[in-house]
Amino acid sequence: MSDWAAVGSAVFAAVGLLFAGWQLLLLNRQADHDRRVALEGVVISWRPLESPDHADDDDDAQWRYEIAAHNPGRLPIDNVQIRLVFPCDLRRVHYSGRFDQPAPELTLATPVLAGGDRRLWNRRLRIAYNQKDHLTATYAEISFRDIDNGEHTNRWPRSAGGEMPEHTNELG
Repeated sequence: MSDWAAVGSAVFAAVGLLFAGWQLLLLNRQADHDRRVALEGVVISWRPLESPDHADDDDDAQWRYEIAAHNPGRLPIDNVQIRLVFPCDLRRVHYSGRFDQPAPELTLATPVLAGGDRRLWNRRLRIAYNQKDHLTATYAEISFRDIDNGEHTNRWPRSAGGEMPEHTNELG
């Protein structure tokens, strides 16, 4: 009778170990998924707060954009670099009234973005008024370093014209 008890105990112990191992595997998979979501979820968003209804004398018009960098993860990221690429040239309008040289992109940066935080920028931009219907082709890239010093770049929107952009991060 004691042999059956020993075998039963050994079987129960083995089942317990298998269950514990399975739970550990699931926890590790969830942790990997959470890390991937935290890194791939770092996003840059933009929206016009003011859009013109007519062109000025120089055929340009002034838009005011709100641009936001979001870090959904729990840990901070640093060396955050943003490239907002428009389908046409634009000129940034500084608070002093000075214009930048025409360029198809706007670059922004912030040294650190805390976990669960966002950084907002408001920018006035001069864009050719006849390009207003093409502004939906605008995309952004946000590059940053994670807590392990890994470098990542996310592009938003993720797809443009049906093609997935090249995604560069260490997680594949």
